[in-house]
Amino acid sequence: MRIASSSVLVSAIVALGVPLQSVAQSSGSLVLEEIIVTAQKRVESLADTPITVNVVTGEALDEFAIFSFDELSNMTAGLSISGTQFDTDIATRGLGTNLTAPISPRVTTYMDGTFIAQERNLFSGLYDLQQLELLRGPQGTLYGKSSPAGAITIRTTNPNLESIDGFIRQSFTDRDGSNTQVAASLPLIKNTLGLRVSGLYDNNENSGVTNVTLDEDSQTETKAYRIVLLWEPSSNFDARLSWHSIEDDADADIVVEGQGIDFDDRIALGDFDGAYENKAEFLIFESNYTFTNDWVATVSYSYQDASIDRFFDGDATEVQGREQFVPSPTENSIYEFRLASQGNDFWDWTVGAYYGDAESNTGVEATTYVFDPRIPGTPVRADTRSTASLTSEDWAVFSHNSISISDNGTLTLGLRYNDAKRNAEQPFVTNAFLLTDMGEVLVRSSETDGVLPEVQQLEDDAFTGSIKYQHDLDEDLMAYAAFDTGWRDGSANIAGNPQPPVFGAFDSEDSYNLELGFKWRLWEGRGSFNFATYYQLYEQFHYQAASVSYRDLDGAVSLADPVVNVDEAISYGFDTDFAMLISENWNVSSSISFNQTELTKADAVACTTDAPVGDALWSFNTCDLNGDPAGGLPEWSANIASEYWGALTNLSSQWYVRGLLNMESEYYSPANREDLDSYASLDLYLGLRSVNSAWDANIWVKNIADESARLKDRALPDVPDYDNGVMITSPYVEIRRQLAPRTIGVTVSYNFGR
Repeated sequence: MRIASSSVLVSAIVALGVPLQSVAQSSGSLVLEEIIVTAQKRVESLADTPITVNVVTGEALDEFAIFSFDELSNMTAGLSISGTQFDTDIATRGLGTNLTAPISPRVTTYMDGTFIAQERNLFSGLYDLQQLELLRGPQGTLYGKSSPAGAITIRTTNPNLESIDGFIRQSFTDRDGSNTQVAASLPLIKNTLGLRVSGLYDNNENSGVTNVTLDEDSQTETKAYRIVLLWEPSSNFDARLSWHSIEDDADADIVVEGQGIDFDDRIALGDFDGAYENKAEFLIFESNYTFTNDWVATVSYSYQDASIDRFFDGDATEVQGREQFVPSPTENSIYEFRLASQGNDFWDWTVGAYYGDAESNTGVEATTYVFDPRIPGTPVRADTRSTASLTSEDWAVFSHNSISISDNGTLTLGLRYNDAKRNAEQPFVTNAFLLTDMGEVLVRSSETDGVLPEVQQLEDDAFTGSIKYQHDLDEDLMAYAAFDTGWRDGSANIAGNPQPPVFGAFDSEDSYNLELGFKWRLWEGRGSFNFATYYQLYEQFHYQAASVSYRDLDGAVSLADPVVNVDEAISYGFDTDFAMLISENWNVSSSISFNQTELTKADAVACTTDAPVGDALWSFNTCDLNGDPAGGLPEWSANIASEYWGALTNLSSQWYVRGLLNMESEYYSPANREDLDSYASLDLYLGLRSVNSAWDANIWVKNIADESARLKDRALPDVPDYDNGVMITSPYVEIRRQLAPRTIGVTVSYNFGR
């Protein structure tokens, strides 16, 4: 489906909002529940926070059967989360990050107060969570890594220190899907020490992908568990220790389009079983001590050990062309200390320090079959081996201050010094064999530095800061203005095969963001309306060049996706959300996001053009990309969620119907420099629950109309034509992201201890 214009999205929200206002004016007895956030590292009302924050509670995740991280995109407009395997991306305000480069993402993630270095480990399973907060715009002062586009904070559920409680939740889907979630809290010492254990098992074929070459349906399996220990021996001290373990096994089948295959056929052609395996373990500790003068000292530490192995068909066809095995183990240790005042009438401050170190050794075993034009008609097999050794250190010191300059006005000032060191090496060894009737003949053996010696060690530093002013115009309306800066250090590009040396590394990126917004409590608390508009400038922008053709060592044309610096890019738009209690048994919420990104100074950027690639080694073409989108996300997106319920008095229960509508305008393909698809998708839920929430049973349908949309694609490399002894352009395009197919499910849950 194509949405004809952005006015469709606006009209849908306006049409919904008009009757709601008239209903709201007839009664003021209902009040929206106050939303509490920790966006500024202190507990405060969302209505008092001068940041654009979207909140998704653990209860909402359960209500809308959100099982994986990428489904969070459905919960708020302007958030895009893609990828459930190695290549993952979280984006907001039009921009995200391709995580094949070893750099901090534009939208960082935090769990239980600590930065998660490998956010792809969160993608496969969401369970037993208390709350998620999406912070939009640069987070350059308070959080562990300076991030220019935003941050997501995740809080897992605490143990109950008073009584035993927990839940059992079972879901089944029509594609052999089963999702089992369990949790139990045990107070070891009442009101002092508690333990919570939770777990997840998920197995499904929900992607709907079939490998027709192997006659197999794509399947994923996730096993995870979490142990949380909470100690509160006194009113001024607490300590929390958690252990998280997750293991994923998935088929790595690449969906293609071409040769009569449409993307929504969800067909893969790989000639062998691709696989993805992920194992991750996190140890997270956080402790708070409150001094007699109400200063609070916070110490946090995490150890993160993850291993991601991929074995995949690089040409994505039934032809023997390219295959890769990429094992990638990583270790991270992260420390943070904060000291903060609280409750002061004039000035509340936070000072702190952050340190993180990381080590990874990403192996590459690649086999490529080509026809070298210099040796007509005889295939060549190139065996490439490499280990990308990466180490890094990041540290920072920061201060964040809130100053009350009048009864209604608060000034926030933040400053952070960031320092980053990177060491990266990736030597390639390639042996090329001529495959003759008499056997293999070694025709070339070469060694190549994937990261040039002069950029193997990088060190950079920067100051980031924040200036905000918020003013309470009355007890129901707060307006604010903010100027924030963001920064991301440079790094090396890590590749599966030798690439042009100029792609070896890229410099750091700076950004500057101006934001104006307000938060409005409507109709005596029965509704709320929040709005923010922003303009953000990026210098030395980290641009993900997509599917760049270049001449490789074998004389063939290969593809690369390097991160390169573009002189300047901009991002501007607005975010808004609305919530309303229509009646005591009917609620509605909606959000709209508009964003425009543009490369404003982008001369001679690596790209693929219609012109042939030069014959010289490492040749590639460039484009003038001035005016092109800086990202591939839609300009408009909107979300509407609503629930209506009624009582069944004789059963002490309630029936309910719930809906979730998502709409997005066209995505953009940087690889092909063309618009992709827009879509509108509706999820419906019908259920029965007890009045005291002890049990709940519902049936649901996601994407009820089975809407299809291509959201992200990429060109595929040339493939060998064995019949004619030459290389030919791949007849297929890789579909990297598309709208999930219709999925029908049922969920039954039981909460004990209530």
